[in-house]
Amino acid sequence: VLASGACNIARLPDFAARVPPSVAMLTAQSYRNPGQVADGGVMVVGASSSGTQIAQELQRSGRQVTLSVGEHIRAPRIYRGRDLEWWMDAAGVLDERYDEVDDIRRARRVPSLQLAGTPDRTTLDLNALLDRGVRLVGRLAGITEDGKAQFAGSLRNMCALSDLKMARLLDLIDEWARDNGLDATVGPPERPPPTRVEDNPPLGLDLAGGAIRTIIWASGYRPDYSWLELPVLDRWGHVRHDGGVADQPGLYLMGMQFLRRRKSALIDGAGDDARDLSDHLAAYLRQGSIP
Repeated sequence: VLASGACNIARLPDFAARVPPSVAMLTAQSYRNPGQVADGGVMVVGASSSGTQIAQELQRSGRQVTLSVGEHIRAPRIYRGRDLEWWMDAAGVLDERYDEVDDIRRARRVPSLQLAGTPDRTTLDLNALLDRGVRLVGRLAGITEDGKAQFAGSLRNMCALSDLKMARLLDLIDEWARDNGLDATVGPPERPPPTRVEDNPPLGLDLAGGAIRTIIWASGYRPDYSWLELPVLDRWGHVRHDGGVADQPGLYLMGMQFLRRRKSALIDGAGDDARDLSDHLAAYLRQGSIP
């Protein structure tokens, strides 16, 4: 059973090699605190949970942060008086199975929610970062040979789509609360204001000009199977499997995104997946064949 995780190696785009030598680079995996980062401007690439938290911390430390925003999922930390994870667990969102979605490959690539764990459980989203002075730009689409960053012009659309996904999730929660008699025991339904986007966000930035001293790549991870001597990897470097059952007899997988359920990569999701795979293995041992 391969249980080595989905987040072994920080994922960087090929054009990261064109970052000028004057700009230091870290990843979300190697970043620990603002003391690692030189004074001056910082560009954080990626606006999921890690990118937003790093951007907030660095902005608080006195750096001017530019956040490059691609696909992301906005979510309130607390909704109707309860933690969002409580709602998703209770309403069955996290139990959705891999064989119930239209495009499982797409579902497994969905970024993590913009959820931060803090003592006061405040919501950290792009509006909160804007209030602190973080500047938003579009997805980093490339870097030219002379060190100019190029941003996609889709920032407004990306934010609108994220707001739409959040509204759909909250609508589902409201429906579940109503159907299960919770409306009278929790707070009223509410919707955060739309994400604010400036009219003409910049489409380029000269990285060699000195305004940016550091880039932090919060652009995701990939698993490390360099040690695995079996012909089971697809062209993206992932193990080919059906709900954790690899296409190599006797090989199984645990702890990957949406392995069998939406919560498969979460701590509490591993238990249900383990029970399913244990049933599969027990049936094999009883019958002498793979069910």
